[in-house]
Amino acid sequence: MQLTNKTILFLIGTAMLLPLLGLAAWLWQRFYRDDESNTARRVLKNSALPIVATLINKIVDLGFAAVTLRALGLSGNGAYSVVTTIVSLYLVTITNWGLNDLTVREVAADHTRARRLFSITLLLRGGLSLLMAPVAALIVGIYQLIGNPLSAASVVALAVLVLHLLPSSLAAACSASFQAFQRMEIPASIALVTNVLKVLLGTLMFLLVQDVGERVIGLAVLALVVTLFNSIIFFVLQQQLLFRFRLEWNWLEARGLLREAFPLMLNSLLLGVFFKFDALILRGYGNDAVVGAYDAAYKWIGMTQIIPPYFVAALFPVLARHAATDRPALLRTYRQAATLLQLLAWPLTVGVMVLSPQLILLLGGTAYLPAAAVALSILIWYLPLSYFNGVTQYVLIALRQQHALTVAFGLATLANVTLNLVLISRAPATGYVFAAIVTVITEVVLLLPFLRILRREGALLNLLALMWRPALAALAMGAAMLAVYNLGPQGLLATALAAPVYLAALWVLGAFGTEERALLRRVLGRT
Repeated sequence: MQLTNKTILFLIGTAMLLPLLGLAAWLWQRFYRDDESNTARRVLKNSALPIVATLINKIVDLGFAAVTLRALGLSGNGAYSVVTTIVSLYLVTITNWGLNDLTVREVAADHTRARRLFSITLLLRGGLSLLMAPVAALIVGIYQLIGNPLSAASVVALAVLVLHLLPSSLAAACSASFQAFQRMEIPASIALVTNVLKVLLGTLMFLLVQDVGERVIGLAVLALVVTLFNSIIFFVLQQQLLFRFRLEWNWLEARGLLREAFPLMLNSLLLGVFFKFDALILRGYGNDAVVGAYDAAYKWIGMTQIIPPYFVAALFPVLARHAATDRPALLRTYRQAATLLQLLAWPLTVGVMVLSPQLILLLGGTAYLPAAAVALSILIWYLPLSYFNGVTQYVLIALRQQHALTVAFGLATLANVTLNLVLISRAPATGYVFAAIVTVITEVVLLLPFLRILRREGALLNLLALMWRPALAALAMGAAMLAVYNLGPQGLLATALAAPVYLAALWVLGAFGTEERALLRRVLGRT
């Protein structure tokens, strides 16, 4: 890898984010005034700034991904994506054990429990982290047994990433505390700072290390270093802004937390299985190159997941309170949140499908075409249902329906794994097509039991009513984009046309009703 002019500009731009972030944080603390009586505005406060920070974070990530995809190549990228999938989606999920959501729910209801819950959950997370080493070894053994072993670099990288679970546990416990106190801007800002550090050190590593295998290991070491830095910052800020740490332990309470959080952990684990377990199956039947192409498509999918997690996380304490005291308010908040997410999901879906070749070319270069573009154009159709299922999941958690959620995720996971095993095994070289299709189908399978649970709880929304206007407006947008796609370089004219056409179509279709306008005015603090 050479230090090109583009790389230099990217590094300078990334480094400049740090003082800009500091200025933004100072201005926010200086001028923002909260309003405890305005729920909509509090949700905006606890989601808008984190969303902006995460958007910047993802843009930086994409820039670094472009560097990484070219530095590793198809096979190297596939090798690293397999081990990161194992750790970030599965081992981290087990380590966290659903304790984040449980902590947020309990502390949001009673802030005096924050210090005690933090101590107990931190110790639980640490113990679980130590148990992940034999699990990782078992996974390595499975690939060995099926005759398609992981590369030596992948195994070393996996071992290093297992070590990073301990500091990651501390960071996760602190993040849950900030979320419970509705201070989501803090985790988002920390993530941005540490990501900038990762980009700068990672690019330096690529310049110094030329071997692809060593680069894979280097990325894992970098993740460990950055996570250590991240956890230290989190802990210090928690001491200063929330509460002082005091070691507390009660085995009976810890056992109760593990038991109550188990369905949440299992739900998240099952979600991880049907979200990206297909990559592990692709690796089992194919090779690192196939996984590398599929992972390139998922880089863009990750960009579409910026807003929902922070929006729903900010909304969750509100949902939890309404579920306990005011069911009509819960339904109203749920409907408004689902509506807003559908308004966002449909233009993203259609726009990404139209621009998928250019998006992959921009990110990874010609080496990733056409496979990654094909995968992306199919994968993106999971988005509308994913956004709806995401907010619905937290509504059901607020209603204390964790066990019912587990059944729903179990059914979706069973469908996902079964279909992937059957379809990918028949055509491993093009398995990414089947993997993408199955991802979309899985969201449909998950939706069906969700609807049944909602009907039983009296919280069923009219999904067709939520979707038809943004879907139709997005299709009109897509038609306009395709009409001018070849008139501008790199699809730029089509991209510029997207937003105006979509907004105009929404207006014509009457998507901005009285309730939506009232919500907007309340968010802005005008009522």
